[in-house]
Amino acid sequence: MKSYNLLLIKIIQNIKPSVVSFVCISVLILMFPVFNVNAQTIDSKHFRLEKLAEGVYAAIHINGGYAICNAGIINLGEKTLIFDPFITPEAALDLRSAAETLFDNPITFVVNSHFHNDHIRGSQVFVPGTSIISTTTTREYISKNEPETIAAEKEYAPKRLAQLKAELHAEKDSVQRIKLIGWVGYFGALATSNSELKTQVPDITFEDKLILYGEERTAELIEFRKGHTESDLILYLPKEKIVFMGDLLFIDHHPWIGDGYPENLITTLNNIQLMDAGTFIPGHGNVGSKNDIVTMIDYIETIKLTARNLLNDGKSTKDINELQIPETYEDWFLSNFYKMNVKFMYESLKEKD
Repeated sequence: MKSYNLLLIKIIQNIKPSVVSFVCISVLILMFPVFNVNAQTIDSKHFRLEKLAEGVYAAIHINGGYAICNAGIINLGEKTLIFDPFITPEAALDLRSAAETLFDNPITFVVNSHFHNDHIRGSQVFVPGTSIISTTTTREYISKNEPETIAAEKEYAPKRLAQLKAELHAEKDSVQRIKLIGWVGYFGALATSNSELKTQVPDITFEDKLILYGEERTAELIEFRKGHTESDLILYLPKEKIVFMGDLLFIDHHPWIGDGYPENLITTLNNIQLMDAGTFIPGHGNVGSKNDIVTMIDYIETIKLTARNLLNDGKSTKDINELQIPETYEDWFLSNFYKMNVKFMYESLKEKD
């Protein structure tokens, strides 16, 4: 190596000064072909990458794109893990490309946090060669529900997409237009991807907890039952104090509680608050903190109180249509979920009474 350096010095000394810089840069590129990729250089219309720690990225859905949920890319060391691979193969292909660009590792694991379509359908672009992981219950729900859901979407998604495009064309309010763009993106994702969808059932399942050990870091998959759905999992990185929450957390978005257990979800969120973590990636919305978990709990409590007051006042579900979204939440995305959530809570409380 010493003789090589002396030869290099002699070569540079005999080159005109105007080209020395060019030669030096060229030599460095030849000597060090491996370089760090900036997340901003990876371009997708479906998501943006946010670096959370060395080797850990969140892929945040872009409004109007075909990702719909947030995802994660984690370098375990000798292998890469993907968390929640989006709703469409198109967006998932961009996610796979980003992971391969960021890390020179095989994508070994894809994790499905729960059974909802926006968190699982991109799995198909990673197989064969990658293991799909979920809880045992989530696998059962995917196997049972996905074929029927995909078939139903073939009929209704194009019609709903056409309606939403017409609404968007007529809408003048800028805030409402932004929200409509999100729904056009969702139903556009359903309509355009339907013909290529396959039901990709996870091939590795667990209950309670699964730990994945890597050369760089350990990832813990932790199951919470009867929360957002019958079974949800989070991905916890203890060294970095980062938690990928799936749909156990929404930030600046109305959560969907219609497949879940709101009171149990509050308990789950309180337990997650006790974890040694400071960064929380929601299923929908920007990267947040424990304060956002508190906000989510407050939202569910507000929904519960609203439903309880309706019941106490002798109101029916028809009266829910007259409700106004509380000011605290009126600018949140997915605002049509508000009345649906109140109705679900109303019926749940009525059944218990």
